[in-house]
Amino acid sequence: MKIPDLHLALSRKRSFKYRLIAAFCIVSIFPVILVQTASSYNIAGILQKNVDALERSNLVQTRKIIRTKLDFYGDLLYQLYTDDRIIRLIDEIEAGADVEFNSSLLRRTIHTYVYTMPYVQSITVLTSGGHMVFDDLLTGYNTKTSWIDVTGGQPARIFDSVISGDDTLIMSSKLASFFTSRPFYLFHLAHRVVDYKDIRKKSAVVILSIDEGMLGEICDEIMEPQSPGSADNTVFILDSAGTIISYPEKSKIGMKVDLPKDEAGRRDAIRRTVWGEGSVKRTNLSVYELLEPETGWSIVVARDQGVAHREISDQQRLAALVVLLSVAALLAIIFYITGRLTQSIDSVVAAMNSAGQGEFSVRLEKDRKMPLEMEKIADNFNRMIEKIESLIREVQSASVKRKDAEIAALEAQVNPHFLYNTLDTINWMAIDREEFEISDAIHALARILRYGIDNSNGVVDIRAEAEWLRQYVFLQRTRLKNSFDFKMEIDPGALDCRIHKLLFQPFVENSIIHGFKGVGRPHELNISIRKEGDRLLTIIADNGRGIDAAAAGESGMESGSDPDPDNHVGMRNAVERIRMYYGDAARVLVESANGEGTRIFIEIPAT
Repeated sequence: MKIPDLHLALSRKRSFKYRLIAAFCIVSIFPVILVQTASSYNIAGILQKNVDALERSNLVQTRKIIRTKLDFYGDLLYQLYTDDRIIRLIDEIEAGADVEFNSSLLRRTIHTYVYTMPYVQSITVLTSGGHMVFDDLLTGYNTKTSWIDVTGGQPARIFDSVISGDDTLIMSSKLASFFTSRPFYLFHLAHRVVDYKDIRKKSAVVILSIDEGMLGEICDEIMEPQSPGSADNTVFILDSAGTIISYPEKSKIGMKVDLPKDEAGRRDAIRRTVWGEGSVKRTNLSVYELLEPETGWSIVVARDQGVAHREISDQQRLAALVVLLSVAALLAIIFYITGRLTQSIDSVVAAMNSAGQGEFSVRLEKDRKMPLEMEKIADNFNRMIEKIESLIREVQSASVKRKDAEIAALEAQVNPHFLYNTLDTINWMAIDREEFEISDAIHALARILRYGIDNSNGVVDIRAEAEWLRQYVFLQRTRLKNSFDFKMEIDPGALDCRIHKLLFQPFVENSIIHGFKGVGRPHELNISIRKEGDRLLTIIADNGRGIDAAAAGESGMESGSDPDPDNHVGMRNAVERIRMYYGDAARVLVESANGEGTRIFIEIPAT
């Protein structure tokens, strides 16, 4: 018996207040452990990702700057190895024509290039005949260069390595000879001289020597605001062979780093180079590397992130303390808040139950103790009930209107049939009495009514519309005892064009009923329909009294001085109908003058 009772007790539903308090208590027991463990890894991971992203961004920016700087120096080198003056002087020297004089002229020529870019320390020309002409800012001599050892055959080796290719050769940084108070490290850009008159000629090479300080200055910009080039934070550049070509500690320039192929081994080798042998096991030492593909250089950032890791640990301890204090305060607050909240919820539930039973007059009353969210729920509930009441009234009204419309539709179906049958009966009565003129009129009237009622907004061809107009005009002439002449001309090419039904009737009716009023001369009504390209032009002309102030132009509005302002309502509605069907593709033009008749031009797309 105990087991079923226990099962019943466990399965019994709890109140919202009980569940809210229980859930909060359960959640508040674990924050310290969860925050201490999860946030420790999460915050550290996020911070490390941000640092990694920032370092990669800095490396990309540094690579762009280095590439841009090298492009500038490459442009200077291009000007040197394609300069016609330099090429001509090299040819003179190689030909043995006054070598000393031409060498002096060549030295003066390359001297004009030395000061065009900062950090340029030397420009050297090596010819295929073994001549060397240079301008060296470090030595200031004309006989000795700061970086080439002429006694060991170095010029010939450099010449052979450069002359064999068509691309710019970059030579890594090395210590230049001591001719100043401090040592200078130079790297070099070299290219063979290109004579566009003889592209295959390989007479000389030009070497542009650049101070390594240019690269060091770019690398130092990454380290700001930290101390640039410190032991803990270092940025340097390696060439493709692992030789250091730029380093804050200048004595390491030219040193070769043995770099394994795997990424982890490569980073360990860089750590040993920067921080020594014991640095491999230190997890707070980070290495970032980015390849500059055109030169084969690797830009390396080595940082000691121990300070950042200590700051993260301090923040985690502070967060744990704050969580503990917050849980204690919230436990006290939750009992007070849940009491007020559940009271408001109970009132909302009671109102919903009443509305669910069909009592739509119920409304939620707000009080000062009700929370803001519950006030919003109360407002929305009241608006919803009002909307439901309004919709019920609308549905009832729509139901009545729908029934009325169904009755009207049934009546509309009966009335035309009754009218057609009645006209047909009258027609046969007229025929029996040999009143053929009346029979023709009744027959025309029946056709007119049937055409106008059946699918009044449908589309027909010009042939059908013209036949209907003839019947309509025939009936009007019969009614007016043939008081006007009528003529209709239709272009055969327009007969198959399709238009909306009853498009021209209001304009014809306006001419017959209003246009001829008070005019003593013989009345004439002419209709012309023709196709002009992809347009259908209809002209309705009469010689009646005209329309006052209807100047030529696109308009559907007639004279305001007409004694009967309702005379042209049909025309105005017809123009609006045309514009509704065809939009901007339609044009209605009225030409008229008092006493001289009216011409109406209707232009629509020919379809």
